[in-house]
Amino acid sequence: MSLGSRRRGRRLLAGLALGAGWLAVAAPASAQARLLPDTLDITRALRIALAESPVLRVSQTQADQAGADRLAAWGAFLPTATVNAGLRRSSFSRTTFVGEEGLSESLPEILTSSSQGASQGLDLSWTVLDGGRRFAALSQSQASLRAAHRRYDDQQRAVVTGVRLDFLNALRRQELLELTRAQIADRELELDIARRRYAIAAVERTDVLGAESALLDAQITLLNEQNLLRIGLEQLVVSMGLPPEAGEGMVLAGDEGMPEGMADIESIVRAAVTSDPELLALDADRSAASASMWSARTLYLPSITVGFGWGRSENFGPGDSFWQFRPGDTDHGFRVSASWSLFDRFNREQQNARASAARRRAEEDLRRRRIEIERDVRRFAAEIEQLAQTLDLLEQRLALSRERLEMEQERYRNGTGSFIALQQAAGAAKGAETQLILQQYDYLISWSNLSEYLEGGP
Repeated sequence: MSLGSRRRGRRLLAGLALGAGWLAVAAPASAQARLLPDTLDITRALRIALAESPVLRVSQTQADQAGADRLAAWGAFLPTATVNAGLRRSSFSRTTFVGEEGLSESLPEILTSSSQGASQGLDLSWTVLDGGRRFAALSQSQASLRAAHRRYDDQQRAVVTGVRLDFLNALRRQELLELTRAQIADRELELDIARRRYAIAAVERTDVLGAESALLDAQITLLNEQNLLRIGLEQLVVSMGLPPEAGEGMVLAGDEGMPEGMADIESIVRAAVTSDPELLALDADRSAASASMWSARTLYLPSITVGFGWGRSENFGPGDSFWQFRPGDTDHGFRVSASWSLFDRFNREQQNARASAARRRAEEDLRRRRIEIERDVRRFAAEIEQLAQTLDLLEQRLALSRERLEMEQERYRNGTGSFIALQQAAGAAKGAETQLILQQYDYLISWSNLSEYLEGGP
């Protein structure tokens, strides 16, 4: 790929971007995602990964749990209500009794009796004041829910990043495999020329042996590249959430476009520190820690609870019906209770110290992530700039190596060049093309890494 082809667009990296890509790839059914096509592009790979990733499913369950915790925090402001209803029946028999002298005596005949009854009741209880602990718990649960959602977003980004990296690495192995196949065709042509020239005694047997050895080296390289591609495809499908055998026989669809230019680094840093999912999750953690510290401080305040109870019951004789649902005796009452813990053996002090330490830790985690974001953005930007310059030089070297190889092939075909010079030129061209492919994908990977911090991708 030439420098001009790199400047034709950003099609490959646009397909690798986060932002709109998440919205576009999040919907397909699981059954469809399991059916990999013969040719896989990056958009389909991301769609399958977001639908099948076990990590994302676990993260979603954590967000669901956080939602349930917030609902419970809201419910703490509401009164509790309990209703009860019961029917009872008991029977007993007596054969002995304690006499006046304190000794057990037997009754002349067995004494039996039974009783039954019914009861119904309603009890309401409402905590009027608990020192603000419910408000603190609500704030903490809301912050924890935000953190869970942001961590789900961060897991999405991690899955997308992993799949993009594995896709590019597998695509690099696929391109190197195609290059090796092309080099085998060149080595076969050189062997054919060497044999024909040896048949007319134009060269010595060593040229034929050298050409055969070069062909065998290329075939060995082909086997190695086939194995590396197989490993790369297995890694890709596993990162997509599928079994490794799902990638057998699959071909990856690449793109000839290469990203170009460089966005404003300072603007990327500013955008990243306001939109990075992990940073937002850590900020929510800090809010939750602050709420927890507030909750710990409210332990020093009193609490007040009011309640209301109503009930009815009645005892019935053994001859009455057991199924009694309207007992006639009623009772009701209202209660107010207040409590204030004056001393609890320094448990409150311990909880306050822990909450304060958790808040300081959350603040430092947030500051650490901001520093890491700026470091990563600047590092990836420097890598892109350096690799862009290197690619220009490698393309020039490849053009020179190919021209030299064509000249040596023509000279050897005409009998004016040596086989050693031909092999040296072929090795130089092979090395230049291989290194160019490796550096091109390093360039794409650096752009992919930077795209994590770009709102719409590169």
